Amino acid sequence: MQNTKNQARGSGIHARHNPTNDKTVSDDLQNASGNIVAPPRYRLTRLGEQMARLPIDPKIARILLAAKKHDCMAEILVIASALSIQDPRERPLEARDAAAKAHERFTDKQSDFLAYLNIWDSFQRERDKGLSNKQLVQWCRQYFLSHLRMREWRELHHQLAQTAIEMGLTTKEAAFRQPPIQEQLRPSESQGDQDLAAKLKQKQLDKKQHRAQVRAAKEAGYEQIHRALLTGLIANVGMKSPDGNDYTGARGSRFHLFPASALFKAKPKWVMAAELVETTRLYARDVAVIQPEWIEQEAPHLVRYHYFEPHWEQKRGEVVASERVTLYGLTVLPRRPVSYGKVAPEEAREIFIRGALVAQESNLQTAFFAHNKKLIKEITELEHKSRKQDVLVDDEALFAFYNERLPELVWKDAKGGVWGGEEGGQIQSDKMADQNGQANQRNAGRVAQAMHVNSNDTDKRVREPSSHTRQNVSDDPKPKKQPISQKGSLKPLPLADICTFEAWLKTAERENPRLLFLSRDDLMQHAAAHITEEQFPKFWQTADGKFKLSYRFEPHHPLDGVTMTVPLTVLNRLHAPSLEWLVPGMLREKIQLLIKALPKQIRRICVPVPDFITKFLESNPDRQAAIIPQLAHFIAKSAGDMRILEQIDQDAWAAQELPEHCYLNLRIIDDGGQELAGGRKLHELQQQLGQAAAVTFRDNTQEFERDNVTTWDIGTLPESIKFARGKQQLTGYLGLQKEKDGRIALRLFDTTEAAEQAHRQGVIELMKLQLKEQVKDLNKGIQGFTQAAMLLKHINADTLRDDLTQAVCDRAFIGEDELPRNEKAFKEQIKRARSRLPAVKEALSRYLQETAAAYAELNGKLGKHPLTHLLRLRLQTLLAPGFASHTPWAQWPRLPIYLKAMALRLEKYSSNPARDAAREADIQELEQMWQEKTDGLIKQGLPISDGLAAFKWMIEELRVSLFAQELKTPYPVSVKRLLKEWEKIFN
Repeated sequence: MQNTKNQARGSGIHARHNPTNDKTVSDDLQNASGNIVAPPRYRLTRLGEQMARLPIDPKIARILLAAKKHDCMAEILVIASALSIQDPRERPLEARDAAAKAHERFTDKQSDFLAYLNIWDSFQRERDKGLSNKQLVQWCRQYFLSHLRMREWRELHHQLAQTAIEMGLTTKEAAFRQPPIQEQLRPSESQGDQDLAAKLKQKQLDKKQHRAQVRAAKEAGYEQIHRALLTGLIANVGMKSPDGNDYTGARGSRFHLFPASALFKAKPKWVMAAELVETTRLYARDVAVIQPEWIEQEAPHLVRYHYFEPHWEQKRGEVVASERVTLYGLTVLPRRPVSYGKVAPEEAREIFIRGALVAQESNLQTAFFAHNKKLIKEITELEHKSRKQDVLVDDEALFAFYNERLPELVWKDAKGGVWGGEEGGQIQSDKMADQNGQANQRNAGRVAQAMHVNSNDTDKRVREPSSHTRQNVSDDPKPKKQPISQKGSLKPLPLADICTFEAWLKTAERENPRLLFLSRDDLMQHAAAHITEEQFPKFWQTADGKFKLSYRFEPHHPLDGVTMTVPLTVLNRLHAPSLEWLVPGMLREKIQLLIKALPKQIRRICVPVPDFITKFLESNPDRQAAIIPQLAHFIAKSAGDMRILEQIDQDAWAAQELPEHCYLNLRIIDDGGQELAGGRKLHELQQQLGQAAAVTFRDNTQEFERDNVTTWDIGTLPESIKFARGKQQLTGYLGLQKEKDGRIALRLFDTTEAAEQAHRQGVIELMKLQLKEQVKDLNKGIQGFTQAAMLLKHINADTLRDDLTQAVCDRAFIGEDELPRNEKAFKEQIKRARSRLPAVKEALSRYLQETAAAYAELNGKLGKHPLTHLLRLRLQTLLAPGFASHTPWAQWPRLPIYLKAMALRLEKYSSNPARDAAREADIQELEQMWQEKTDGLIKQGLPISDGLAAFKWMIEELRVSLFAQELKTPYPVSVKRLLKEWEKIFN
């Protein structure tokens, strides 16, 4: 090495670095490539021997050797000789701006190194012109170049070129750079036949194509030159800091671009510098733009590889980790996915088992995988039904099953067969048995060299502790390529990807086809005998067929509990109380939670709760009725005191929120199986999709329906009709219906309530067509209508007339009679209607006049009385538009009495306002109870019972009894009597 230093000094060639720096050439050699110069006990590599023959800085020597690989020796010889002398460009203080402007012609926007090529080419062109020495000096002064240094540069270039030729790095023709010929733009050959506009357009295209060709040639040469430079200047790379204008370099250094650099303003992300000079700051001089990928490709022995976040990647079908590449602590590539099996085979194998086999996150098309997946799904469904995760074994048990059966390592033979660890090891030992003697003899002579290489690799390898988790991070140099095995030997492969696993499985299943098949005993912790189909049925059976049930145990999930898939066609036919009973296996828990919600003094009656629930279920409660009324009745019966029923507030009890899985979840689908809606509240789904369900129910039922019915020529209407819709047997209900256009049609309905309501109106409209003269006379107005309409002026006269006509027809045509369902009954009903119509008309006329008179009298007394606001609200309820058809016939005679009672209340109010307020409070409490119950039933889509409808009129009679007792009531009423009646209605 000392000879190398003496050669460099004797030749006059010196490295461009700070002369005060006392680094030795050995330091430079070690910094340049890391494995060239070493302590005396090591030998130089072949590359180091070649570098030692070059009498220049080792960094520059390394660049020259790389130039041969990248086929850019002529350019690198020019740049290398320039870097080995003082910069030929002069920048005198008194003419700094002029010098900078003159040097601009040599500048390259991407690289300061290419500026040396531009100077060289410009100087060479001037020499080729045959200029004298004086003219060349004058040219150098014009562009602020030192002619002396230019001559020194050329001499050094000649020496390096001769040395490179002698070493066989290049040929004489390729060693000396010729200035590139500046090709002029050539016009297209076809321009002669074109007009002026076409010629201009063609000229623009030619220019564009010429620029693209020049740019492509420059880019190709740029990468070759700078890849070669990077091999020697690898320690001077840097990446721009995201939060500043400086650069982060190797070993944590930070530097700035030298202001004279052509890249100073652009500040690219990655740069390479010829040298780092420290003055007031650490500056990088002679810099160029590079790509970070070049660093790994040109200096693979210097970069480190760090592996983190190993995980199973289902899409790629292998265990993958993220790889980070660093150079002296500088991150070159922050993240890229790599196969983890080659890095850490044991850990990758475990991740493969846990991800691909245990978690079943793979697309394996094998018999064992399909069998195991199906078996695990069946046992998981048992857990969903029992709502306890105590049946299926945990993931560790599954891992142990596969870990025991999968080999630690697999071997691939020359024919492509893959064998497990023991089989492969045995085959490998058999094949290599005859070669062991020769191999041992050869290896004995290489022990020292192998120990040397292994020690170097160990120094570079930094393995952090791993814990076989997804967050594991490890550092490792790039795995070395294994030497090519001899023909017939086995190649070890990590078991960390689907392809290798399937190849091994194909071989392993020849001896044991059910090697990886799981059994129920392997998967189940206990027998789960209590989870039977009787307790957890697969289908919900109704009169319209059976509907699929699915179970899920996942609290707070929308599908937690049991879900029933229901076709839209039967949505309106579902009965909310029957859905409260869930399935037998989940009912006990729901009843237990209901009992827990009761007050303590009532809850005591149910102790012990499990036995009480058993007795309740053995009492055969009605599964088509609500649970709470039956459970409350059973509690009172068990206590032997039916008065306990009065202590149980069933409305408040029903309002108690239970966990979501205690309510049946409904999934509504269309005929194509697509989900339309879902939820646990049947009334909301019926409000949302009820109309669509009714329309869908009638699809393809034209054989049962008829339009434009004018007489009863439709035969006998059955109570119900059964018909098939696909695989489903449905029940429909026929009835007449008045259409929007006023015509009458025969329609099929999905519920009895809807059919009965429509059929009553349809029959009345059909009877109107048969009794045209009577209806025409009725439409002219009943006796006293004009006077009544003037008194009831808050209702439009036409609206009132139509309402009264409808009320008369409803009472006279149907009344309390059964609706006709055949032609004979319809004709008999017409006869009765003819005879009843005059009496009904006369009675309604009398009731209307009395009501209008009482309303006028009351309206005249209201004025500014304290009760005016309250009584006007009552009037809006009793005599709202449409009141005639909504008021039951039995209540018509009482309407004037209710109005007179209000007038008497006004007169009595002043004598005792407190008593009036107290009585009103009692009435308001009863009315609120009725209103809440009615609203709840309407909201749930349930019918209002006759008893509940009659209770409203009982409240009106109570007002008469409390505020105008002298008017009398048809039956005894009081607050206590009404409360008892309320209990009878719901108990």
